[in-house]
Amino acid sequence: MYTLTRSASLTDFEQVARSVGLDPFRMLRMTRLPASVLDDPNIMISSDSVGWLLEESARLSGQEAFGLLLAETRHLSNFGMLALLIREEPTLRAALQSCFRYTRLHNAGVQMWLEDAGDLTLLHVGVNMQGHRGVWRQAIEQATGIMLRTLSILSGHAFRPVRVSFTHERPSSLEVHHRVLGTNIEFSQEFNAIVCRRHDLDLPIPTADPALHREVKRSLDMQLANLRDEPAQRVRQIVKMLLPSGLCSVDGVAQHLGMHRRTLNRHLAAEGESVTTIMNTVRAELAEEYLANSKRRLYEVAELLGFSSAGDFSRWFRSRFGKTPSAWAVSYRASKTASGPLSPE
Repeated sequence: MYTLTRSASLTDFEQVARSVGLDPFRMLRMTRLPASVLDDPNIMISSDSVGWLLEESARLSGQEAFGLLLAETRHLSNFGMLALLIREEPTLRAALQSCFRYTRLHNAGVQMWLEDAGDLTLLHVGVNMQGHRGVWRQAIEQATGIMLRTLSILSGHAFRPVRVSFTHERPSSLEVHHRVLGTNIEFSQEFNAIVCRRHDLDLPIPTADPALHREVKRSLDMQLANLRDEPAQRVRQIVKMLLPSGLCSVDGVAQHLGMHRRTLNRHLAAEGESVTTIMNTVRAELAEEYLANSKRRLYEVAELLGFSSAGDFSRWFRSRFGKTPSAWAVSYRASKTASGPLSPE
């Protein structure tokens, strides 16, 4: 099942594409997206197609920061009705919680969650896409840039992150990254996240209006209620969060969702899924991402995926992909070196 995003995710695509020497309408045709997505921000389109479009635009133009160039020009208005809600929340943390709750109405291809770690808080950024796993670098950077810009705007430009972390490797040039994200950026890390001081999320939003907040929230709740509840999507997000801890299990996922494991299994079975199948799918996606986009040692990848040893990970990987992790990485890099255009399907 493909996830959907508002075409607002491609705001300014035409201008940015032309600035790096691309024909934006040719790129849209390659992705099988209609030209109308550049005029109407409320068309619901495939998140996978948008992710592929960003990756292929970066590849063909040679601009490794293509996603960040799109993020650089974003305004709150690009969130549509969601912008009205988060602008009326009392604090940045409350605004983020609203983003998490209603993000399916804006872009179901992006996943975000908060993790408090002592005096720091990590705003994790992930993507929920299928197809060419391990190649969603542009979507991750775009989402990170948009969220950082949003926090800055909401706080009256008072918000400053401690650092920004990415799992992928460092690009050849950091000019755009420094302009959009600041200078403290780390690559080949364990997570994609905006790291900030915990108390910074208590910064007030000066424009907050409680009365308007109630009205907008009521409207969004009605829209959310009309969406089909998809437990599998929520399980995917929780699995991603729990895997590095080594504590990912059916009981652990059920506890995070606040339901009994039998109830969870029944909901997932209706979608032809189980916690185990989702866990293996997410592990496979992350394994490809880590092996394709970083220089981590095998035991580090194993730990991030919740395996007790590199040997256990290698055996699982071989049963899943038919080759060892190192052989897969060599094959992947060779195919990237000699690759033609990717397919959006």
